[in-house]
Order: sequence, then structure tokens, then C-alpha cells
Amino acid sequence: MATVADFTRATFITQLKSTDKYRAIEELAGVFEGSGVCGSVQDLIRSLKEREEIMSTGIGFGIAIPHAKIESVSEMAFAIGISRGGINFDSMDGRPVNLVILVAAGESQHKEYLRLLSNIMAILKKDTVKERIIHTDSPDEILAILASEPAQQILD
Repeated sequence: MATVADFTRATFITQLKSTDKYRAIEELAGVFEGSGVCGSVQDLIRSLKEREEIMSTGIGFGIAIPHAKIESVSEMAFAIGISRGGINFDSMDGRPVNLVILVAAGESQHKEYLRLLSNIMAILKKDTVKERIIHTDSPDEILAILASEPAQQILD
């Protein structure tokens, strides 16, 4: 069974330098460049920003989950951006975001996309897990944390 960790890589996990939500989205989407996940990172960025303009993906509790389904994504994946200083994402609770989870999926991956988002939310709602992810400097340790968390089946 695929775990949440199967949909990210150590190279998709980064400490964000950006303090603006749109620049953070650009910075984080950039980790997919040359990875085979997305044929056009610029199309992904454009779609993510359009989604963000409709409604903030800052869900509260220091978390934002910008997400998009676009044709040029060939491999569903997510990236993790950590900002210890916090980013104003116009979150529902008004608090700055320390953890940005950027999810990219292909147009035809609707069920898998929803399952992945649901699994990510189930993991991050555990404050101890969220805090461990935010306060580690090791992408491999973050992958181990994600792999150790129980998950629903994501792929059919």
C-alpha cells in the first residue's frame, strides 16, 4: 500500500526563503523542475496562484496546502516548504503559516488527489507530528515521519 511519503522526495522538501505567499508558491513549485513530475512548472505555478486568488489555501493552524490538478502533471506529488518565521497566507485563523504543502496532480487523478489531500490533513492535524516536521532540518527525517504515519489507500 502506498503511504503519503511515496508521493514526495527529499529533494521536494525545502526551507522557504520567501516571506510572501505567492513567492513561496513559486519557490516551492520550483522543486519539481526537471523531476519528471510536471511538464510545465510555469503552468503549475499559474494554476496554483489562480486557485490562491479565488480562496486562500491557508487552512489555519500554521498550515497552507496550495494544490492544483493540471494536464502537464504526469506524476502526482507534493512538496513541503518550511518557514520558521512564518508567511502571511491570509489563513482562516489569521495566523502565519510555517508549513506549506504543495500538491500537484494530473487532470485524471481526481480520486487519488482527494485521498492524498485527506491523508496529508489527517497526518498534519496531529500537532506533535506537525511540530516535528517544522523543527527538523533533515528531509530524510521528514520522509521517515511521514512513512511512519498510518494512511488510507491512495492508489486504486
